[in-house]
Amino acid sequence: MVDIDLGGMLKGLRSLNVEDCRAALEETMELLTSGLADRGLLQPLIALTASEDDQVRRDASWCLGKLALMKLGDPRSIEALVPLAMDQDMEVRENAAWALGELTGLGIGDTITIEALNILLTDPEKQVQGMAAWALGRMADKMRVTSPSSVPLLKIMLQDKSEFLRKGAEWSLERIERLRPH
Repeated sequence: MVDIDLGGMLKGLRSLNVEDCRAALEETMELLTSGLADRGLLQPLIALTASEDDQVRRDASWCLGKLALMKLGDPRSIEALVPLAMDQDMEVRENAAWALGELTGLGIGDTITIEALNILLTDPEKQVQGMAAWALGRMADKMRVTSPSSVPLLKIMLQDKSEFLRKGAEWSLERIERLRPH
């Protein structure tokens, strides 16, 4: 059982001290991993995606994805996650793609989300590309929203040596094609 001090956790998430934020993020991740969540976590986590600290951005973006998976999301998350598509940290980019994909399950996403995910389809890291492909397919599947600009990028992925990427692109294209039959 997780011993929860939500007030202390929120205070830590709002702290200007990086170490306090990191400690509070660890507690938040433990809480979320245990299957517990609180809507009050969303705002401080959204703010932390703009942190200068890589680990804080990694953990905050992961927590936003986990909250969305647990059916807690906020449209303001999009504004915070989209810029992370250009983050220098691979894990931040991957977490952002995952969180954007999970948010689509709540009906949260827009054309800017697609643009960010399209950027991630060209990421040098395969894990990031795969997560972006999944998120685009999920957006088509759950929200019935897509863009023709994603199709050529996903088709390029069909030629990749990685079976993981090829299957992800194929899965996503199937969902997009259902919405845009030829």
